[in-house]
Amino acid sequence: MKSKIVPLLVGLMLSTIMFGQKAESPLKIILKLDDFPAHLETSTKVLDYLFEKDIKAGLGVIAANLNDSSTNILRHYINRKSKGKTNLFEIWHHGLYHEKFPDFTYEEQKARFEKGDSIVKARLGIQMHAFGAPGNSSDSNTARVVSENPNYHVLMFVSANAPAESKIMKLNNRVNMENGTGKPEFDFFVENYNKAIAKQMSLMVLQGHPHMYNTQEKMEQFKKILQFLIDQNASFITPEDYYLETRK
Repeated sequence: MKSKIVPLLVGLMLSTIMFGQKAESPLKIILKLDDFPAHLETSTKVLDYLFEKDIKAGLGVIAANLNDSSTNILRHYINRKSKGKTNLFEIWHHGLYHEKFPDFTYEEQKARFEKGDSIVKARLGIQMHAFGAPGNSSDSNTARVVSENPNYHVLMFVSANAPAESKIMKLNNRVNMENGTGKPEFDFFVENYNKAIAKQMSLMVLQGHPHMYNTQEKMEQFKKILQFLIDQNASFITPEDYYLETRK
């Protein structure tokens, strides 16, 4: 009898490692997709797939990189609705340029942040509500700048020294799906997912770089990760929607 039980237990353990554990509470996923509008011809393939699968995502825009062509393309996507008739994509502030915020003083950070906000508002006709610094590089000045703008509610991947009294919701629930920038990898993600579930994490923020998914293998790895999460009954939510949901 013992010889039969051991292989069974090993099989169950391997199944968990390969396929993942179920979250104890409903699992929510924020797709933090960076660096729009870089290489939109590649990025739009990702957005089209998300639309096909009715998967919500947040799109981080580098404001100074917007031009007439990329603005028109992004307008097309930000107007798309989910099956529930809500916005499928949320545009969030990813900086005026792709530069590290801690390299600048509070005054310089504030000027760049506000200028980026104004550009996106003028070009895309929307007010952003979330910020994620380029390179995830932030400091206490960054948190101060974001919290001083009443339109902003969410700060993603903020440093540990951000002021605790800030009204901003700080999302640091990062679970890596890319094994190196722009390299989604299913097995790598499942390993990180299982570690997060073991810690009872019910919200996961997955950072991706769609403009770098320029091969069939990268796209297939990304799709496999998404299908895995769908099979786990995870729900996809945008940063602002998550903020509003938790404030009900």
